[in-house]
Amino acid sequence: MSSKVIVICTGQPGTGRDEYLQDLQKEQEFFNYHLFDYIVEEAEKESYVLNKLNVLDFYDSKPDKLESFRSNALKRIIEEIKEKNGVHIISTPYHFEWKGKSYKGLREDEVKALDPDLFLVILDDLIRVRERLREDPQWTEHNFTLVELSQWRREEIIGVHALTRIFTPHKDFYLVAREHGIGLLHDLIFNRQKKKVYLSHPITGESGEFFRGVQRFAEALQPYYTIFDPSMIKDWDMVETWRRVRNEAMQESKEMPEMIKVCVEYSDGLKVYELNSWDIEAAIKNIRAQIIDVDYRIIESSYCVVAYHPREQISAGVMCEMVETKSLAKFVYAYYPFEPSPFFEWYSTKIFQDKQKLIEFLKSTVDETGQEPR
Repeated sequence: MSSKVIVICTGQPGTGRDEYLQDLQKEQEFFNYHLFDYIVEEAEKESYVLNKLNVLDFYDSKPDKLESFRSNALKRIIEEIKEKNGVHIISTPYHFEWKGKSYKGLREDEVKALDPDLFLVILDDLIRVRERLREDPQWTEHNFTLVELSQWRREEIIGVHALTRIFTPHKDFYLVAREHGIGLLHDLIFNRQKKKVYLSHPITGESGEFFRGVQRFAEALQPYYTIFDPSMIKDWDMVETWRRVRNEAMQESKEMPEMIKVCVEYSDGLKVYELNSWDIEAAIKNIRAQIIDVDYRIIESSYCVVAYHPREQISAGVMCEMVETKSLAKFVYAYYPFEPSPFFEWYSTKIFQDKQKLIEFLKSTVDETGQEPR
């Protein structure tokens, strides 16, 4: 790693972005710049008292003043970064929604002045984002719908991705699901030389034992690669529950129930949510589209796709991800212990019928630092 690494870490409110960084800081030293704290200090110089409860109202009434505070705050951060080597992480949301209006947390000229090495967008499933917002004094009075939160997340991802494209060459850009834990975040920042792998696998209808097998497979590769697992973004559980309930209602010629029970298996245990049917229905198309968009953006940021497919019936999602990967001129290495179809074979760079042989092959292509051996 170079002597100085600058990271812009964003994520819509409710993702637990700052807590995520704090957890990382317990295990790894870095300089953490919470942009809002610097803005508050700049406001105090002009006798304004800003806090999370009034800052967006202030932005709405005095946008030029708030942006001047932010500009001065970033200048201070840039000067502090110049004085110290190491890893420097600037934490802020990029996009805000407030009383029917949208606000940006960063401008292009400010990002150019920071000249970051990489951009991270922290994600979490929409149900858990809303749960956090309900507990946050800044947002507790706002009963966000799922469609509002999904649109907010979309703007965050699109906007930050666009910022990476104002540089030539483009800056690194990664979407990071909170459910991965701090291991993925650590690798992306502190082990940047490790190649990135998107771990494609069936999701719909699979059992807990299947996902434990996916996890064991990922753990075998993690010393050598940075692994993205799409099942760590749990919106899929809500989408599949909706689809099942919707199909049952159609087949039985019944009305949709007013409330739908959604069960989500997190790393810290099973959570059960009761959601309004209309709330899911209003957001479902947006959420489905985002599932695809997020997965494809992660593939775009990865070195290759590893398709873990121990069942014979081909997953439509895995097949689509293989096609997308080949269209980007990237490699697809597959574990498939059956005779493949012509299409599966066509879109695979190499197929392994023995899982351990795939693991050994992938390990042999990099050294222990995650770099190609010379």
